[in-house]
Amino acid sequence: MSIATAVLLWRTYIYRAGELSAAAVAAAPDPARLALSTSSAHLVMVAGIVVTAVGDELVIEHPLGHRQPAWIAVILDGSALFLAGRAGFEYAVFARVSRDRLIGVLVLAALTPAMLLVPPLLAAIAATAVLIGIAVSEAARARGHPPEPPPPPGGPS
Repeated sequence: MSIATAVLLWRTYIYRAGELSAAAVAAAPDPARLALSTSSAHLVMVAGIVVTAVGDELVIEHPLGHRQPAWIAVILDGSALFLAGRAGFEYAVFARVSRDRLIGVLVLAALTPAMLLVPPLLAAIAATAVLIGIAVSEAARARGHPPEPPPPPGGPS
């Protein structure tokens, strides 16, 4: 699960907006403001990665063990925090947010009560399944479309 989650987080990060962030900063009417916005979003994403790593460690150590609410929160919330940061990054670059990421955060939150009843491994599988769903949905929607450019200078920011 840990490797799959890492690959999915990387894919979610780099897909589309990650490819265009340097061009967006260069073309922005206020590059310093955009750089600050994207830096803040990166801090949230890094926090999500750290929380995800802690959750992975809990799953590795206790895959079928304890059902502590704090553990389940860490396992699910790392991905949610990363997706929230990625949404902020996307908003800074494109002035919009992918509904797939927002839905992913909501699904992870909605899963929390049910995941309190299952072992940590199943909670991790659920979080990974949400990330897979986002990746598949984004890939299907982008199929046959060129990468979206950032807004033009003077456009929404």
